[in-house]
Amino acid sequence: MQPTEHRSAVGQLADDLRWLEDHCRRQPELSAHAATLRLASALTRNVIGPFLEGQPPRPLHVSVVGGAGAGKSTVVNFLAGAKVAEANPQAGFTRHPTAFLPPGPAFQWPSYLGFLGSMHKLSEDKPASVDEDVYQVKRVPLPASAKEGYSHPLGEFVIWDCPDMTTWAAENYVGRLLEISALSDVIVYVASDERYNDAVPTEFLHLLVKAGKAVVVALTKMRPQDADAFIEHFKQEILGRLPRLPNGETPAVPVVAIPHMSVADRSDPAGAGAHYRVQLLNQILVQCESDALTRARTVTNAAKYLSTAGEGLLEVAKRDFSELDAWKSAVQSGKAAFEERYRREFLSGEQFRRFDRFRERLTDLLELPAAGRVVGGIFWGLRAPYRWTRDAIYGLLVRPDVLNLSEESVLSGALAGWLDALHTEALRKAGAHAIWKQVSIRFESELAPQARDRFATDFRSFELKETDDLEQAGRALVNGLEKNPALLYSLRGGKLAVDLAIIGGVVYSTWPPGWGLLLIPLGVSASHQTAELATRAVAEGARQRVRSHRESLMTASLSAPLANWLTEWPATGGTSLEKLQQVLRRVPESIRTLEERVVAKAAALTQPKEAPPVPVAAPAGP
Repeated sequence: MQPTEHRSAVGQLADDLRWLEDHCRRQPELSAHAATLRLASALTRNVIGPFLEGQPPRPLHVSVVGGAGAGKSTVVNFLAGAKVAEANPQAGFTRHPTAFLPPGPAFQWPSYLGFLGSMHKLSEDKPASVDEDVYQVKRVPLPASAKEGYSHPLGEFVIWDCPDMTTWAAENYVGRLLEISALSDVIVYVASDERYNDAVPTEFLHLLVKAGKAVVVALTKMRPQDADAFIEHFKQEILGRLPRLPNGETPAVPVVAIPHMSVADRSDPAGAGAHYRVQLLNQILVQCESDALTRARTVTNAAKYLSTAGEGLLEVAKRDFSELDAWKSAVQSGKAAFEERYRREFLSGEQFRRFDRFRERLTDLLELPAAGRVVGGIFWGLRAPYRWTRDAIYGLLVRPDVLNLSEESVLSGALAGWLDALHTEALRKAGAHAIWKQVSIRFESELAPQARDRFATDFRSFELKETDDLEQAGRALVNGLEKNPALLYSLRGGKLAVDLAIIGGVVYSTWPPGWGLLLIPLGVSASHQTAELATRAVAEGARQRVRSHRESLMTASLSAPLANWLTEWPATGGTSLEKLQQVLRRVPESIRTLEERVVAKAAALTQPKEAPPVPVAAPAGP
């Protein structure tokens, strides 16, 4: 794979992790994840990126970290073998890191794009208290007593003096501390007998161990006679609670004691204080078998840490997704109210009068066709008194139709209620989470106008569908009978037979003719009314089916699409939630890809090379 492809993948992952860090810092309840994500981003840029691009493993990096007043400057001076670090009793005095290069051959300074993030190298010497995103590089002076061929014990290392660990809230210089810690192959964790159990440094130590860093602990400021007891207590109380390494192993962290010493010992690390210095150097060098193997270990553990961090990304988004679920619930509640209002204010009173025409047509189909119309006319005349009486009674008893609201008016009102409820909920929760705040701010200018536009477009399509649907249902009602001649003629014949039977029965029972013949109009009217009731029942069944289908059509064409759009709206249009979802999709896959590349390259780098064959001398001649 080309270096540019590695660089693109590393850059994208580092940017995504940094965005997640900023996202966590904006939410106090997620601030604990910020340091983890910052470290993951720094590991990606400072360790994995340069390794995959093929930059040489030398120099290795050793950083000195610890809480305020722990004695870091003293430890830096002992590593350097000279008094190079500024010591100051003020807590938090060191605000930016300084790199010390031991005397010897010049290093190829890392030049990978994104190295140390936003920090830039100072071109001039400045105090360690300068609170800027910078770092300094200084050279350790050659000892006055050095002879020709002098080799510094840490000649392959850059020694970093880091800012104090005071509080995670100090985003600026703690971020710089995390950058250097991520870069380091070995970390010297300094703790004094006074504050070795402070919460923030201890949490930081746990974070470094989770990242798979090689850690050496330097305990300072105790009395020499208390050193052994102090070390044992530190191992039990602090090291005994360390998390496991990314590979699941228990971390082995060596501890070195640097007790109170005289001014002469502190001022001359390579001479009078050499006894303490040698112990510390030996523990560091034990961690580093060779340049290549040490860097391979650092990078492999970094990749494993990224994999572990990637598994916990959903925890970062848990609050956001829970608020998004609350928004979805509010949308669904509004949808249910929208549909209920449509049923109550429109469907319950809508008679679909167009169906009356098809019902009348269905009744007419039961009359005799062609020449039978003469017979039908006779029956029609016989039923005239009944019709007049029925219409008169119907007019007295039945209330006039109440003018129903138009479908568009009902739906527009229901939409307004839906949007008002969402706006009210967003305003009520605006202070609880960024999702609700974004909705409340952009509601009047974006969400509501866009929702109304979508509704207007969907409603026009809905009108066309419902008109066709009603017409097709009515035609199907009539065509079902017209296209079934056997059934149609059976009904016509049956109705005629009933009418003739009624007439015959009346004539037979009242013969000779008299007033009893008046029962004939009553009988044929009753048979016709029965036929009308039957056709009405069929038409009403079809009308009810149309009403149910209309509701389903409205849901499919209007309320469901609008609800889906409203549900997704907070995660569209460049919102932080949209970015969060994109990042959460990309990061796990990016981590898996980079881990595979790191493992493959590290395996190739650490695989023992076969020794070249030794030529065998030809046997001497006789």
